[in-house]
Amino acid sequence: MLGNKGLRIGQLAVRLGTTAKTLRFYEKVGLLGPAERGPSGYRRYSEGAVGRARLVLGLRRLGLSIKEAQGLLQKNRDRLTLRQRLLALMHEKLRETELELSVLQGRHEDLAIRHEALLSVPRGRPGDCICDALLASCSCQSAPLPEPETLTLPLE
Repeated sequence: MLGNKGLRIGQLAVRLGTTAKTLRFYEKVGLLGPAERGPSGYRRYSEGAVGRARLVLGLRRLGLSIKEAQGLLQKNRDRLTLRQRLLALMHEKLRETELELSVLQGRHEDLAIRHEALLSVPRGRPGDCICDALLASCSCQSAPLPEPETLTLPLE
């Protein structure tokens, strides 16, 4: 129960496990409607406003961006329920995540191959030889890299 005056912003933030700053930001970007104001000017939140804030925070905790949450909570022009719209959005996000995972898996496999190649460099190769990690034919033995100390610049 909220009582007849509603919750102040700090009380609501504690109840929902967030900050007053976050709630003010969500109000600013339109995810929460403007709060009622008490005689002292403090924001007051009714049961309905508390429910809306809980919904917005839940959507954000699902990983939805501000823009995605705004789109989801806009007036329903397509006559789909909130659940149907959220399911469609989550399906899209799952596909995007699967693609990102595939890309990361490919990068991981490539890095593992290069790492193993570098670990398996034959003895006798110069210490600066990284050809195997670059998956390149080694030319280091026929033309060793000069040591940094032996490089000389012409004096003019």
